[in-house]
Amino acid sequence: MTPGAASVTTPGTEPPAIRLAAHVRVIRAAADLLEQARIAGLAVWPGTGEIAIQVPEHAGDLPSRAAAVARLAALTGCEPAPDPRPGRTQGWIHARGQYAGHPVHIYTPVKEQPPS
Repeated sequence: MTPGAASVTTPGTEPPAIRLAAHVRVIRAAADLLEQARIAGLAVWPGTGEIAIQVPEHAGDLPSRAAAVARLAALTGCEPAPDPRPGRTQGWIHARGQYAGHPVHIYTPVKEQPPS
């Protein structure tokens, strides 16, 4: 390599210490977000590609879960909305934002209402 030339690393081939440090930063960002939101009972997955936060059904009724998604969405700079995609998550309330430079996906399940 010539002096001053930048080294290029293929994603996923970084040394383990670098991958660990990056994952620790995601975990810290997730913890900071949870602390700032002050919402208990969330399920959190600080992954390599994003921080996923579920407001599970046991965390309250639909209005209180929707309020929790809205609170987290505000902290990540986005708006909650129903999932329009077909499939089992259609209608779930979700939001996609950023926190401390990390993508964040927030969601809560919404049970389908039986036809009346």
